Amino acid sequence: MQQSPFIRHRDKVMGHYSTAAWLRCVVLARWSGSTDKVGLSLLGTIDDEHYRAFAEMTGHYRLHSENDPAFHALVEEVHARQREEQEAKEREERLEQWCLDAKACLRERGLRPGELDDRYGWFESLFDQGKTPDDAARMAAAGTPT
Repeated sequence: MQQSPFIRHRDKVMGHYSTAAWLRCVVLARWSGSTDKVGLSLLGTIDDEHYRAFAEMTGHYRLHSENDPAFHALVEEVHARQREEQEAKEREERLEQWCLDAKACLRERGLRPGELDDRYGWFESLFDQGKTPDDAARMAAAGTPT
């Protein structure tokens, strides 16, 4: 029996580049009850290798629908990746706001806001520890070592 294209092309689907993201959308658009949409205009610009992955996965899905365990496994992997990416995006947004607030707290204590940029790793570790921006500014003012 031939290996499922959802296994064969997994690395292309899970890659960290724009065509891979598009292939993930292609896979998710087939998931039962999905409202995910995928634009097909990219078909005119992708290379032959990625087009083959698209065509093989599409043809296989047409024949087997969702009756391929490899399809289910890939969908779950894509969903997990989406959750991880969303969590990272949310963390980055929280960190960005925290840094703005910490710079304001540094100013209030008579310190340079650029102190945060100079010691970014240290400040980021305080964010990860759950310290408030004011805690971080107070610690910086006290000369807490990096």
